[in-house]
Amino acid sequence: MATDGAVRRCRAWYSMLLRLYPRPFRERFGEGMEQTFQDLCREHGGGWQGLSGFVAWVFCETLAGVVKEHAMKLSQIGRTALRVALGALAALMAPLAASRVVEGWNWPPGAFVRVYVLFFVTGMVFALVARRMEVWSYKAGVGVALAAGFALGWSNMVHVAGTGNLANLWYYSVLVAGAAGALLARLRAPGLARTLFGMAALLALISVLVPSGAPPEAARRMAIGHGVYVGLFAASGLLFWRASLADSK
Repeated sequence: MATDGAVRRCRAWYSMLLRLYPRPFRERFGEGMEQTFQDLCREHGGGWQGLSGFVAWVFCETLAGVVKEHAMKLSQIGRTALRVALGALAALMAPLAASRVVEGWNWPPGAFVRVYVLFFVTGMVFALVARRMEVWSYKAGVGVALAAGFALGWSNMVHVAGTGNLANLWYYSVLVAGAAGALLARLRAPGLARTLFGMAALLALISVLVPSGAPPEAARRMAIGHGVYVGLFAASGLLFWRASLADSK
């Protein structure tokens, strides 16, 4: 039998964990769960050493139940956001693991925060827009826009982390303008077409006005990269424009 002191401490901690449940669930099941937990603790012998494994298992299982109960109470958008947030966290493990094994991969903590935000925003945009994928040109426009936006954000983040050139942060304004335009357009094809054309124009303007300070060969490669991104955003705009024509028929 476990000692009374160890059982009391475990029950106090378990009681605090149960407070994470939604109030209706806690009021209905909390007292019974506490009593059951206490009875099971008393059946385990060896004091705290004997209880530690059992308590850790119960706490993990209870925490999973807390997440599940809160997820069930969320709206559809809330559940989508939760799934995307967890998926973005899983995707973040790849660069985090690489930073431990790849020589020269020395991102600062802020870089990993920006990568997580990039994963999350890309996933949320796709999840929300996917509901409106009715014609092939709309689907293709979404795919091209997200691929180009993700690549631009990722490459710019890596460049800033590697060189410390904060002037490159101007390129994020293209992504911010795209997100704002998509919200104002309410994901309708005509508004998205104008947004993507605007993103292409803004990126072209930034690539001309923002000095890179790079050697001639690197500057040439950057110019080619800018041209590719501008072409992708413009192509996405054309696809959304075609989708708007299909909707009007």
